[in-house]
Amino acid sequence: MAVRRYQLANTEIFVDNAFSWFGWAQERLLINGEVAQSIGSWLSFKRSFDEPWLTLSGDGIVEVSMRSKLNGISVELRLDDEMIEDEELFEAARHGKGVWPNPDLWIKTEQFSIFK
Repeated sequence: MAVRRYQLANTEIFVDNAFSWFGWAQERLLINGEVAQSIGSWLSFKRSFDEPWLTLSGDGIVEVSMRSKLNGISVELRLDDEMIEDEELFEAARHGKGVWPNPDLWIKTEQFSIFK
């Protein structure tokens, strides 16, 4: 399981994704510790979340795109088409379908790989 942390002004955003080798995938979007969106399904290779966002210039959209790749999951977060880089990356052991590990069990890493 990989967890990416983003910072937008005073807001902390986490994008969590986990999968199993038998085809289950689950993702969630946390904003300031609250679940904004969460989904899980069988054989899902691409997922996206959109969340309304108030910017200095008015209403905007935070868009999260996730795509399965050979060595992990690619995640992009954009605010009104501007790419936001993640601040930190964590990994944790997946505990089963629909279950998320406690944040105390997240281990900070420089690069996530499903082959570690």
